Amino acid sequence: MQNDLFNLGGQQALVTGAGANGGIGHAIALGLARAGVRVYLADNDQSGLEQTLEEIHSLGGEAQARLCDIASEKEVQGLFQWLDQSGTRLDLLVNVPFAFPSRARPHLLELADWQQTQQVSVEGYFLCCRAAIERMLPLQKGCIINVGSNAGVAALGRGAMAYSCAKAAVHQMTRELAVEYARDGIRVNAIVPAQTLTPGLKGHLQNQSFKDQVLPRILAGIPMGRLLDPEEMVGPTLFLASPAAAAVTGILLPVDGGNLALNAGGGD
Repeated sequence: MQNDLFNLGGQQALVTGAGANGGIGHAIALGLARAGVRVYLADNDQSGLEQTLEEIHSLGGEAQARLCDIASEKEVQGLFQWLDQSGTRLDLLVNVPFAFPSRARPHLLELADWQQTQQVSVEGYFLCCRAAIERMLPLQKGCIINVGSNAGVAALGRGAMAYSCAKAAVHQMTRELAVEYARDGIRVNAIVPAQTLTPGLKGHLQNQSFKDQVLPRILAGIPMGRLLDPEEMVGPTLFLASPAAAAVTGILLPVDGGNLALNAGGGD
């Protein structure tokens, strides 16, 4: 039946960065639970994890949670050992976390800030992907979805170099893993959001200078003329995780209101 193409019922998924802060990971975790997926939640925010867990249970969904900093190899090993002990068959991994400790022009960027950004957004994704693939290989099936960014496709400026470089690495990691494991039945894709109303961006919007000077530049680059909502990342994630995307691997799916389609000199 055609409806089976989008049926995720009975699948088991790990979502990193799933804390209840109103961000992309939170939205995706809830969206998967609504689709009938048993969701394992990981984040370095204990209270956020507990809230997401409570919300999923209130929906009648199945979920468990574990505190984990994906930048730590030891903690990632512990996370996946926990999954093993629970008897989890890992069908899906969704990697969401990122670090953006400071905005600084490159010549003023502190090495520690650069390293923190790469440790979470690149090394953390690699550690989780590696552990997930080890468990998917014996089954000869599985799906990984990484959250990238339009910043990893084209330069943003405004002190975003460390973040942009990290997301570009996530995009290339996605493609390399897709090619490496396609014959093993493991699909690896990424969604590529534009500026999304996460708590961090909402915080910036409290700054009048940001609203007056930066926001108009952001909106000028989004043909839809608005910022995105974390909930708008759920549908693309569900598609990439579903049987409907059985032949889809190695893609970077823009979820960006038309941002990447717009020429820098373009407009309506």
